[in-house]
Amino acid sequence: MTRVHRMTATEFWWDDTYEPDAELGYVRLTCSAPTADAWEVKFPRYWVAYGGVSTFRSMQLGVDNIAERSIAEQIRDRILASPDKRRAFRDLWAEVRDTGRAPHETFDTGVEFWATGGPASGRKGSIVIRNRFDAAVQWDGEPFTGGTTYPLHLMSTTQPVERHITYSMGWTKLR
Repeated sequence: MTRVHRMTATEFWWDDTYEPDAELGYVRLTCSAPTADAWEVKFPRYWVAYGGVSTFRSMQLGVDNIAERSIAEQIRDRILASPDKRRAFRDLWAEVRDTGRAPHETFDTGVEFWATGGPASGRKGSIVIRNRFDAAVQWDGEPFTGGTTYPLHLMSTTQPVERHITYSMGWTKLR
């Protein structure tokens, strides 16, 4: 997959070394009216999937990390108009795909949370590096190793209530 880098609010660089208009491996694209907010810039929602048949194999490639829909549409149009890609692929196709807004906006870098599921249930930690669907976390009382990730859907900002059995069922008593 190739990537798109946001240089300014209106300027993007697409790293496609095979594009005829590429300068030093990058194609400069502009967006006259950006619509993405800060969250969508941090976790881009669009990507362009394209493919076709090449040397008797069906191939699917993509360009990801696109925050603006208009930039994704420009890339799609360039791919479909590219003579090099037309030569490389028979039955060339390209489409813009929307992965949606990144979930769990309350969980960002530095937020403290409690684990609500899995083997770490009930533990307290903080988010060090936020990804789209999980985060690198540092558990309280442990050093940050960088390799511990935890899914966002199993996090809570409120401490879970500990459940205690307040009475005995009596069935364990021997007569």
